[in-house]
Amino acid sequence: MTTRADFTALVADDILPSRMPDVGLLRAYLAQGCRHGDPLCLSFGETWNQVPAGLLDHLHERPLYAHGYQLSMYGLPALRQVARDYVVDTHRLDGIAEPGRDFEVAATWTGTRGAMFDFGRYLLDELGSDGRTPIVVAAGPSWDYEGVFHSLGYQVRYLHLRPETGFRPLAEELQDVVDRVDSTPEERLAMVVVNAQHNPTAVNWRPEFVAAAVDTAHRHGAGLLVDDAYFGVHDPETEPTSALRVLLSRLGAAPPNARRRWLAVRSLGKQFHCNGWGLGLMTAEPATLDLLVNRYRLHSSLMYGGVYQHAMADWLDDPASAVFLAEQCAEYAAKRRLVDRLFHGKLNYPAGAVHTGTCTSYLLFALPEAYQRIPEGTVRFRDDTFARTGVLFAPAWPWPYAPTGSPMPYMRMYLGPGQDSLTEAVHRMAQAGIDWQMQA
Repeated sequence: MTTRADFTALVADDILPSRMPDVGLLRAYLAQGCRHGDPLCLSFGETWNQVPAGLLDHLHERPLYAHGYQLSMYGLPALRQVARDYVVDTHRLDGIAEPGRDFEVAATWTGTRGAMFDFGRYLLDELGSDGRTPIVVAAGPSWDYEGVFHSLGYQVRYLHLRPETGFRPLAEELQDVVDRVDSTPEERLAMVVVNAQHNPTAVNWRPEFVAAAVDTAHRHGAGLLVDDAYFGVHDPETEPTSALRVLLSRLGAAPPNARRRWLAVRSLGKQFHCNGWGLGLMTAEPATLDLLVNRYRLHSSLMYGGVYQHAMADWLDDPASAVFLAEQCAEYAAKRRLVDRLFHGKLNYPAGAVHTGTCTSYLLFALPEAYQRIPEGTVRFRDDTFARTGVLFAPAWPWPYAPTGSPMPYMRMYLGPGQDSLTEAVHRMAQAGIDWQMQA
């Protein structure tokens, strides 16, 4: 459990260290003496204290050269080679595509967000300018794609996911969004985002929908971004849909330009609780990947992070990493069942008001009815709940909030902390009278 001392070290300063709403709330709570106990931060995907012991063991014994500049913009060769085998194995690519011909893999040491930004720049150069606004289509609520691409001149349009369909995306509704872009003379479809283990709805997208999204991008000559942040985080009985596998299986029939206009990113920090290392994987057509790492990445980053890359290379090659992931997947499934049971039993939530999902490290729960009827209900609920309990949630649209996203009366709950912390969070809410029938 992350303690008040940990949070004090992270946020206490004589300036506001971040404009993230969570930081301001945490600073105020700490300043008031944490009267409800240690903060229980269930808002964004971080625990700060669950990096696997085996991974840390690999971190402790590094060669001296790991502390200097590295000499490959693809990442440490040992990590890149292990990662390529890892991608082939976990996405079941044997017989589907050939490494070195159809795709290549690189490491990123500045997070997958930076890789997405570089892909956005590459795609603008690849597509060329014709005076129309480039449009990114993503499923919402979503991660902060708007924050990545808006500064490059893109606008984001959303396929809105709805509780009535279990937050599952529908191909016909995707087509409706694309048709609206096509019917707007000053816009053009430039990119489709596929996040098949969806943050924050925890829905594992069906392969048929992923195929429809891939084909839509191909028909329009648009780029395709596969965001596999949570590919390795799913319930044991869930077969995670590999959007990368679907994409590669359809490239043979795709137009020639489609074979170079795609990027798949995969977070390693999300899988192994080491977000601060900034490590992830990039997979793309070989010539495209070379441009991304040796031209676009070089504009803002040199070759560093060798110590972390060495440790991750050894960890991915260690059978203990697969054991850790299997145990973590089982634990997340148990946490989903626990929270669902507690919300119904302790907070009087009706059936269907807690959407547990089957993947990622999140679930969604509906706002109490009173908060659904007021403006900014999600923000009000977050602030009121934290003030009364020390339990911090986040609106379904994560920070920074998407300016073109539609409000949704749901909160996002992070399931990373242990079952004892999740149980305590619900007990604090029940004791404070925060339940389905509460008044705003």
